[in-house]
Amino acid sequence: MKRLGWLLFVLVIVYFIFLIRQDIIGNLDLRREFRVAQQNTVKEEQRSRKLEDRLTDLSSNNYIEKLARTRLGLIKSGETAYKVIL
Repeated sequence: MKRLGWLLFVLVIVYFIFLIRQDIIGNLDLRREFRVAQQNTVKEEQRSRKLEDRLTDLSSNNYIEKLARTRLGLIKSGETAYKVIL
């Protein structure tokens, strides 16, 4: 009878160790996922800032004028346009 009590005690301890082990593994997995999510958030924030800067550049009058001159060949009134042929 005493032996059965010890065996039951050991089995209960092993069971609790198994439960704690599962919780620890789950906690470590969640921490890893959290770190990955934080890294992704930082990358996306940097990307967002770059896109906002690009949008600001694209909407500036100087950039629009530069595009009109280089891509469309437009000139301001009073200017003479020259085309270089190579």
